[in-house]
Amino acid sequence: MYRIVILGLGPLLLAAALTDIGADFEDYRESAATAGLGGCGLSVGQDPAAWAYNPATGVDQGSGILLKHTEAFGGEARVTNDLFALSYATSFGGVGLMALRNGAGNIHFTSLPDTTRPVGPDNRPQIDSTVTASDWIGQLSAALVSNRLSLGASVKLFYRDLVAAKGFGLGADIGVRYRFDWGLALAARIKNASASPLFWSTEETDLLIPRGALGAMQEFRLGRQTLRLLVESEVSLMGLDSLEGHLGPVYLRPRGGVELILYDLISLRLGRADYGWSVGAGGRYKGFFIDYAYRGHDGGLGATHLVGAGYTF
Repeated sequence: MYRIVILGLGPLLLAAALTDIGADFEDYRESAATAGLGGCGLSVGQDPAAWAYNPATGVDQGSGILLKHTEAFGGEARVTNDLFALSYATSFGGVGLMALRNGAGNIHFTSLPDTTRPVGPDNRPQIDSTVTASDWIGQLSAALVSNRLSLGASVKLFYRDLVAAKGFGLGADIGVRYRFDWGLALAARIKNASASPLFWSTEETDLLIPRGALGAMQEFRLGRQTLRLLVESEVSLMGLDSLEGHLGPVYLRPRGGVELILYDLISLRLGRADYGWSVGAGGRYKGFFIDYAYRGHDGGLGATHLVGAGYTF
């Protein structure tokens, strides 16, 4: 009888422990190329950062290296991040390595000159120190490619320094992608499939919400031009914020993108996600590539600028 009660309560206890605290800082694993498409990265790997979106697509561009820098929001709310990603093609598919640092600067700690009196014109808060909160992620990935089917998995370690508390954790992502002869690709991914634990210095533990996603891409070849239409959505039984829609008990975060590739040299991109519109452009020549994306935010937070460069071979 006790075993039945424990088994029945298990899923409820797990749901209570799950949190969305890990959703945002992991999103910065994107590349400029994918950001320009509204974040649609499930069906095609634009560069070595593809391991972060769907490890099944991480080796699409073969062996290569990527460096990326992002600046978001600006002013006192400025968030920056830097990413290094590496892919190596093998006989079975490929392996990948990624490192990411996020930094949120200009965080002020203040105090009152006279703590015995309330805040007022002659007792204003003063800045005692200015600090930066940081996130670090290290990730190792592998993909198995067999004809049209690709399977991938990633294991990751992360460290969070939020000044008031520090935490470390680990987790795993898994993904799959199938490509048809006529240019259609279907893909799926589960981020934090392991309900990734995050252990805090406050002796608390969070479990990050597993986040599923489904996507599709249709590619058209028009002579030496290529047109790609992409659509996808995150899918979960637990919502993260008010931006999400839902279909019955299922929460959705849809996004879409369009990419036009001219002569396999220049790429023009447009996308839309729940945060707003994004546009981007990129160029490739003899293995070298550079990409830029501008991402707006409907909430008035300002723009995000992303730039990435690298080499594939």
